[in-house]
Amino acid sequence: MSLTSGNSAVKRRWVTIRNRAGLHTRAATLVRETVLKHRSRVFLIKPENNGECLDGAPRADATSVIEMLSLCALEGTPLVLEAEGEDADRVLDELQNLVNCKFWEDDFAPESEEANHA
Repeated sequence: MSLTSGNSAVKRRWVTIRNRAGLHTRAATLVRETVLKHRSRVFLIKPENNGECLDGAPRADATSVIEMLSLCALEGTPLVLEAEGEDADRVLDELQNLVNCKFWEDDFAPESEEANHA
């Protein structure tokens, strides 16, 4: 989806947080590091009312770990990634990949006790 805003387009992608720990500090730091490699301005938006309207929905600057944590995005939470700038598509692709890969949580998180006894 693309919305025009002056000379540049605002692009959006819908994602769902898939990792068990949600958008925690390490995951938010990965988002921040990804965004800082690009020139586009990026926000994360937590849609309300089934995403019918994003106006007034909680949003976080993707360069601020604290703002992202304030979204309280747990496993299963839908988010809208919004980018505006010359490399908006590229940064959205990379962020979508981060979410889809569960922020590589499976590579870092220890298995649960139940899994160890199964």
